[in-house]
Amino acid sequence: MIKFLDRNNVLLSILFVSVFMMTGLSCSSSGGGGDKTKLQGVIQEVIGGNVSGIRVRILENGNTKDKDTTNQLGEFKLKFTPNSNVLELEFEGPDFLLSRFISVTRDSEIIMSIVIQLDPPLVSFTNWVVLQDPIRGGDFDQFTFNEKEVIFRIDGNNSNCIRVNSESRVEITAKSISLIDCQEGITAQSFGLVILEADEDINIIAKKDAIKTQDASFVRVAQSTMPINNNISISSTKENGIRASGSSQVIVDPQNNCVIAGSKNAIKKTGTAMVTPNTCTLVVDQ
Repeated sequence: MIKFLDRNNVLLSILFVSVFMMTGLSCSSSGGGGDKTKLQGVIQEVIGGNVSGIRVRILENGNTKDKDTTNQLGEFKLKFTPNSNVLELEFEGPDFLLSRFISVTRDSEIIMSIVIQLDPPLVSFTNWVVLQDPIRGGDFDQFTFNEKEVIFRIDGNNSNCIRVNSESRVEITAKSISLIDCQEGITAQSFGLVILEADEDINIIAKKDAIKTQDASFVRVAQSTMPINNNISISSTKENGIRASGSSQVIVDPQNNCVIAGSKNAIKKTGTAMVTPNTCTLVVDQ
């Protein structure tokens, strides 16, 4: 059942949802920049040891991409260009050598807080954020990220946050996903495909169309296979929440609350395009 709200209830609904808030594709510069990935980490605690003087390496296929040694606060920084989606993060102390594989993307900044346990040996992340530059894909490019512990954010810096065409694909699975300060949130055309799935919140905030599909493109914004508290907010301040044309298809599949809002239309369809909003509340905020 599709619900409609008046303008006074719109802002409350969007606020409620917001509170619950690739290798191979090119990105514009703001986070990693120039295909680089920056990792800023802090070892909060070594249970049974000290946080300072720990050697940290990022490895790809056993080869060191970059390395650093933690300071007295347990802080370290790494910078590298990944050639694959999964790398190994290694920690070496006076009497231990532990590692863990992590998902990575180019043109991003990773911020993480880490706890190391020596007995039994365990590396755990208490906080893990990926700040991703806007994504551009074409000519069969693929961008894949799959890490359920990550808060994944794209800041468009007033440009399009995700743009795909020519059968390129963007598939992101994370704890939560946010696309903010976008000119257009997701733009897909010419058989481009975008799939965003999260255990918790997905927020897409754009000035123009929050989701714009053309030709035979496909976009899916949805709860993960095992969601925890998934809510979805798709909003445009000047245009349409979702604008679908041609034979494109858009599917929105929330677990709990969902709002699709636009200044002109919540959903605008032309041609044979299909939009499936499921239980989302549709809002026109004129």
